[in-house]
Amino acid sequence: MKMKQALALLFIAICLLLFNACATPPARLATAVTPAADVEADYRQALELMRDEHWQAAREQLTRITTAQPALSGPWVNLGITETMLGNHASAESDFKKAIDTNNRNIEAYNQLGMLYRRHGRLDEAQFIYEEALRRDPNNSNIHWNLAILYDRYLPNPRQALQHYQRYQQLTDTDNPQLQAWIIKLEAVNPGENVTAKVKP
Repeated sequence: MKMKQALALLFIAICLLLFNACATPPARLATAVTPAADVEADYRQALELMRDEHWQAAREQLTRITTAQPALSGPWVNLGITETMLGNHASAESDFKKAIDTNNRNIEAYNQLGMLYRRHGRLDEAQFIYEEALRRDPNNSNIHWNLAILYDRYLPNPRQALQHYQRYQQLTDTDNPQLQAWIIKLEAVNPGENVTAKVKP
């Protein structure tokens, strides 16, 4: 139980950092209804509702926050996640796009939008959005991972899949045996390819 509580607190702390990091410059916040600090407690509550899987209540809370502070990108991402969990996929897509429009360096917004596209078979759009994310953050391990999965399982391209699995492994320094097995399998298809070097920044 202590471990579960610790993980929950860590989740909330990370999401609060995302909330603050995804704020737009003060000039844009000046047009909002209330100062960002005034909604932080509401945002924390919304994250707790998400953690406890109270999706409808979280949706209502996040809707209030995005209405009051539309210039904050983080709440839009979490509203999109909540809409996804409620099966409201069109609304989720709109929310992720609003997060990107608000802050085009919010990589998690791209990540969530790409996963949404992939789940609905919109593979070219998923590829495009992941590549857009990598242009902004070439060292984002989550994006490399999702591109690897996309190329490995959905858009068969063994060389590209290998490239992104290797870069993910390099960035995370993981020794996951399943990942290593996939890399070995793909290396057999791409003998002599030092693709990792080609994706280094």
